[in-house]
Order: sequence, then C-alpha cells, then structure tokens
Amino acid sequence: YIFRRLALDYLPYDKREALGIFTADERAATVAQNYGATESAVDLQVEEIADAEVIAEAAADEAGTSKAPRVSQAHSSAELLEEITGQASDAPLCMTCGIKMRPSGSCYVCEGCGSTSGCS
Repeated sequence: YIFRRLALDYLPYDKREALGIFTADERAATVAQNYGATESAVDLQVEEIADAEVIAEAAADEAGTSKAPRVSQAHSSAELLEEITGQASDAPLCMTCGIKMRPSGSCYVCEGCGSTSGCS
C-alpha cells in the first residue's frame, strides 16, 4: 500500500500507467471507456433479447411445453452491466483506496490494494 500511495503522489501519469497504478477516478474513466455502452447499443441489445424471447416462447407454445421462468432479468443499466461483466454493481467501495470491491465468497476484496471487508 505504501508504495502505491507514493507512486500516486510522486510519479507522473505515464510512469504510473506503465506500472498499472491508477487513482479511483482514472480507473472509473477506464471502465467507462472500455465497458460503457451507448444508449442506442443498450436499446438494440434489449430489443434483440426481447425478440429472441418472443421467438422462444412461440416455439415452446407450438411444441406444447412451457418455458421455464427466467431467474435473473436486468431492470436497470447497473444490473445489465453486472450481467455483462460478471461483477457486482452493488459492491461497496474500498475504505482504503476508494476502488469498488469485488465479491470473494461472502465477503468483498479490493483489487486495487488487497484489503477485505472485514472477513477473515
């Protein structure tokens, strides 16, 4: 942690980028740039999924079987992003460095500094 903090305080962005050390804002901007979808792309994906579900339901009705209910359905853009990336959107932020933590069993762990949410 100490060396990461010193790098954030004293190294220019180019050198920190080469080492993979970013601030929370820089990480958020990178995620938004890499995984952020435009509204039209999200709308198009939702329409394609809805069309596929209608076709599947029609095929199931013709076959005389009913489709099993879908367990998980995205109701917001955060839930859709969670399904696409496989990361929890409601994960807490790290108390040490401010980066969103990822689930690790029943606890959360920070990918930036390695701290946990208090579990052993």
